[in-house]
Amino acid sequence: TTRDKLLNGIPDSTDFYFVHSFAFIAEQASDILATADYGIPIAAVIGKANVWGTQFHPEKSSKAGFKLLSNFIEEV
Repeated sequence: TTRDKLLNGIPDSTDFYFVHSFAFIAEQASDILATADYGIPIAAVIGKANVWGTQFHPEKSSKAGFKLLSNFIEEV
């Protein structure tokens, strides 16, 4: 699945760098690939067809962020 490809090798509960308080509202819950808990669950990673987006900054998220970017490059 798309989630497996983009988040492959990244364990659940991995920390990522969030810098603002925006929250994306997905039209379809099935487009949410990962969530973060800020008192309520917010979409952290979304994906639909060949489009993916993150609510956090992968480039500032240490090894896990670089792993996500590497997964993205391998997929594209």
